[in-house]
Amino acid sequence: MQPPAQPPSVRDSALPCTWQPPSACQGCQADGKLMCRFDGKDMLHFFMIFLPFGFTAIAGTIHAGYGWFLLLWLAYSLFFFFVWEARVLCRHCPYWAGAGSMLRCHANYGVIKIWKYEPGPMSRVERVQFVAGVLLWVGFPIPLMLLGHEYLLALIGMSVAVSGAFLLRRNVCSRCINFSCPLNSVPKQLVDIYLRHNPEIQAAWEASGYRLQES
Repeated sequence: MQPPAQPPSVRDSALPCTWQPPSACQGCQADGKLMCRFDGKDMLHFFMIFLPFGFTAIAGTIHAGYGWFLLLWLAYSLFFFFVWEARVLCRHCPYWAGAGSMLRCHANYGVIKIWKYEPGPMSRVERVQFVAGVLLWVGFPIPLMLLGHEYLLALIGMSVAVSGAFLLRRNVCSRCINFSCPLNSVPKQLVDIYLRHNPEIQAAWEASGYRLQES
């Protein structure tokens, strides 16, 4: 998958450097250390982490005799990823500032941008909502498998969910530019580098109480 077209010049707009021409990356200390430009390989890696849990959850729920409940899970998934998560998490990400009405990023590619871009970090309430929404999404199939006596599949489902979260935080969240996400693990030094390259985002973060380290 090819990355979207870039603006014609480096600093002719208020867009984050993520959406500036590649020449804007020259000399940047964070270049290659952050997922600050869309790459289809990153998106594939992200979804491969979730695939084992999704397969186990669907198979386990069907084997437990509660297959019809997967329609409810699907409905909640559409609401959570396209509306709720987009509101509390995605609109704070520099990827959200890109041109067009559809989000292009490694995690939620295809989400319609119905919310206004917010360059500042997530609020505490938004972080709580995001964690609650994720736990509800992950936890939905587990009780159904237990009710259907599919204990082994339930155990496998919980195990792959935990291992997936570990891999996500270590391999993806450690490079993601949505820095205020509760799962984000990018070192502060790299966060500060990115913010200094993007004055609008830096100002919004500092207005929320964030302080950059002295350079």
